Amino acid sequence: MTTHHTTQHSSSPTGGTHRRRPSHRVESLAVLWWVAGLVVALVHRWAVGSAAGATEPLNHGLLRDVPVDTLATGVAVFAAVGAALAAWMRWSRSTARGPRVVVAVGTGVVLLAAVLLVDATVLAGLGYLPALLVTSLFSAEVRASLDHYVAPDFLFQTAVLCGAVLLAVAAVRSTRRSRGACVRCGRRHDGVDAAWTTPAAAARWGRVAALVAAAVPAFYGLTRIAWALGIPLGYSRDSVESMRGLDFLGPVGLGTFALLGAVLTLGLYQRWGDVFPRWMLGLAGKRVPVGLAVVPATVVAVTVLPAGTSMIALGLTQGVLGLGAETWGAVGPAFLWPLWSLALGAATYAYWLRRRGICPACGRG
Repeated sequence: MTTHHTTQHSSSPTGGTHRRRPSHRVESLAVLWWVAGLVVALVHRWAVGSAAGATEPLNHGLLRDVPVDTLATGVAVFAAVGAALAAWMRWSRSTARGPRVVVAVGTGVVLLAAVLLVDATVLAGLGYLPALLVTSLFSAEVRASLDHYVAPDFLFQTAVLCGAVLLAVAAVRSTRRSRGACVRCGRRHDGVDAAWTTPAAAARWGRVAALVAAAVPAFYGLTRIAWALGIPLGYSRDSVESMRGLDFLGPVGLGTFALLGAVLTLGLYQRWGDVFPRWMLGLAGKRVPVGLAVVPATVVAVTVLPAGTSMIALGLTQGVLGLGAETWGAVGPAFLWPLWSLALGAATYAYWLRRRGICPACGRG
């Protein structure tokens, strides 16, 4: 079956047509981000040379046991590699296979380093935030806990994740440009696209990915909501009964966040994820903006992966993989988080493939 693409062109002053030139804003932002990260890392490396700085941990990720000065040096190298890769993707016009492989491998190394430097801090912060914002209206103690979101460790890990995402997006755009595809939508200029990227194919495999991506947080959320209700599901009764005050917000916030996320994930393949349902007054029947689903789903997928790897590493180092009836609920569900991240990323990509429509850059669709 032949797929026909409609190409829209803009008129030039001479009467001809031309495609809109793709911008390099993402690549430029990636360069600036990683250069800024390099500067901060070098300043920090200089600071840890003092007695006061040497006792201050850089982060609490999988590399927590690495000496601070060594880790600071590693982060500086990590940022320098990221800046160099981003600069190459911004200004290079090479389409040779060799440089493309170097960029792909280099980007993979940087992303791996990002996973090692980040733990569950950012994900937990996102999970706690809705409950904290509501209860902070009535509690000074909760308002004080909001300082966590401007703490150096939280800001550092957030910056690392943002830089990793920018570099990954720049790498995808660079790959598309080198193989003669639109850098914005990924469609090839010769009109020959992979069969699995068609809307019909994406709907099939995207549904499977969405179901997997919804099952994992639902399992996790049920354990936390059970604790909030006083049910010791996978946890000791004494530990559940000891939850008071801010400790109670943990299972409520994370459990609610996870269950809500599981429900919203189903919208990545169901009709109400494409068109607002009838009960939503003022929005009923209108198409759901693609970004409204893609952006938050991508944020969750990105933050879940390092959180899951750090929890697995924690389980290995503390010898809790032999989970018992009163311990499995604490970290057991988190062992599935890497699967959750990959499945949610795939489901989100499938949703975007189904709904990307006509590209404003190349006019295909």
